[in-house]
Amino acid sequence: MGDLGVDTAVEALGDGRYRGRVNQDWEIWGPEGGYIASIALRAAGAESRFDRPASFSCHYLGVAAFDTVDLEVTTVRSGRNAESFRVSMTQGGRPILDATVWTIGEVEGLEHAVLDPPDVPDPESLPTMAERWASVPDAPRPPFAF
Repeated sequence: MGDLGVDTAVEALGDGRYRGRVNQDWEIWGPEGGYIASIALRAAGAESRFDRPASFSCHYLGVAAFDTVDLEVTTVRSGRNAESFRVSMTQGGRPILDATVWTIGEVEGLEHAVLDPPDVPDPESLPTMAERWASVPDAPRPPFAF
């Protein structure tokens, strides 16, 4: 596995345009989706005045090859404490990913309570999936091997 910080770096080309490279170290059946999303997030971060991403959502529109990708970051809204961006990733003119990112400045957030986890059985003490399937002989099986 590669170095996420290095492998998601983007090069600024000006006017909200960036270029990145999809590294083969992040291959599963193709480039891992979270890795591709991280490249888009890095481009939004490079465009933002703020250092903190508050939300990220995306649509995967195609499978990227292990090569360069082009990113276009458009400001949707810019305020005193937050900014919203649209990030479009393409490769050879083909759409790969479309994302929406909110970034925020140093603002007070919610306070969180730290709770103890519930008392549940240890995973090793639970039946395996094969054992569960064997206990219900007529149950439909999933269509995939994993």
